[in-house]
Amino acid sequence: MGTISSSLPTSTTNSVSNTGSSSPGSTNTTGIFTGTSAYSQDFQNLINRAVAIASLPIQLLTGQQTTLTNQANELSTIDTKFAALQTALQGISDAMSGSSYQTSVSDPKSVSASVSDGALEGDYSINVENVGSYATSLTTTSWDSTADPSGDPSTYSLMVGTQSYSFTPADNSAATVASAINSQYGNMVNATAVNVGSAASPVYKISLQSTSLGATTLDIQNSSGTSLQTPQQAGLEAEYEVDNSGVTVQSTSRTVTISTGLDLTLLAASTGPVDVTVTRSTAALGTALSTFADSYNAAVDELGKQRGQSAGPLQGQVIVNSLSQALSSLSTYGSGESISTLEGLGLKLETNGHLTYNAMTLLAADFSNSAGVATFLGSATGGGFLKAATDTLNGLEDPTTGLIKTSETDLQSQISNLGATITTKQNKVSDLQLQLQNQMAQADASIASMEQQYSYLSSMFSAMQTADQMYSNE
Repeated sequence: MGTISSSLPTSTTNSVSNTGSSSPGSTNTTGIFTGTSAYSQDFQNLINRAVAIASLPIQLLTGQQTTLTNQANELSTIDTKFAALQTALQGISDAMSGSSYQTSVSDPKSVSASVSDGALEGDYSINVENVGSYATSLTTTSWDSTADPSGDPSTYSLMVGTQSYSFTPADNSAATVASAINSQYGNMVNATAVNVGSAASPVYKISLQSTSLGATTLDIQNSSGTSLQTPQQAGLEAEYEVDNSGVTVQSTSRTVTISTGLDLTLLAASTGPVDVTVTRSTAALGTALSTFADSYNAAVDELGKQRGQSAGPLQGQVIVNSLSQALSSLSTYGSGESISTLEGLGLKLETNGHLTYNAMTLLAADFSNSAGVATFLGSATGGGFLKAATDTLNGLEDPTTGLIKTSETDLQSQISNLGATITTKQNKVSDLQLQLQNQMAQADASIASMEQQYSYLSSMFSAMQTADQMYSNE
């Protein structure tokens, strides 16, 4: 026989199957295409390149998202600095309010004093003529806790002056009756069950005391209208005179307000006018100003990190300049009053942008011109530095309209929108990758099948050649 040769190349990368079948390409758990043909790696490279090109916009968006996230984190840090500054400003306001003022009383046995917002520095006097008394009554005999003939609790009437108030306790015991009075009419009367006997042989009675000074009568009557409380002692209103006015004032309470934010408690009748002095604490104001300076400097430093060659995430952002201008408006505030700048209170603006606090400057100013200090600072709602600074910081920190808050909200919205866009594009890339893998798997399967057919035919031709040579040798 003649010699038969094959012109087809021999494949050494695939196994020979005498059935002519092949396994299609597939993807493993890592999403990487695997095939059985000699070109499976080429197919994988094509998929990788297509996916990489399709992923380029995602990389760009991810970079933008990272930039915005860093800006949001930095703005959050700045927010904490300005929030602390706002709190420090409130501390100055508190130090200037009546609640932080100090009082001194010439006769503390007759009068005690307390201050609250609205109090003003000054000297006051009060002459306590009578501290008054509360109306009282006590059960005449041992309290009868026997139930009504029906077995139900009795219905009683509480008499306060000429007014009658009906109530029915859970039972007729003295403790339960007193508790019922307190729960229903405690704004007018305090009721207590007292044991006037011994521990071995208790004798319970109910004691009543009015909650306000003044003449009135207190009584408990049973369902038949019988009075159960004697003796009854009518109260007496307190009487006092303010600043030698010649006018005697009567009060149903021993705590009286003689000026806005200044409450006096009458403890005993005085032998003459009792002097009450209200002063503002320089120490409290000094502490507040020092804290304000520290908080101001911390905000300045944080903004400073966003400038220069190694600037932070907010480099070049308009908000940095806006916040710096806001801080500048605080430290350079001025007025036309006797104390016209913060430096007059001991807060000096240095060349590095920091505020330094000098306690001695404040002490001297407050000693020589306390009214000037109060006028310059003013209040958060009434004018002066506190009003201007409060408005400025509210413009930054207001939860709805503040510059910092709205900027934070805007950044978070942008980050969220980018995240949604990235997710959508990533899903499309994943779909593309899966589609390409399926297409390459089909192509790989076809090539693998042809490779197997070639291998089979090549083997057959080789066998025929071998057989031909054997016959020729014979």
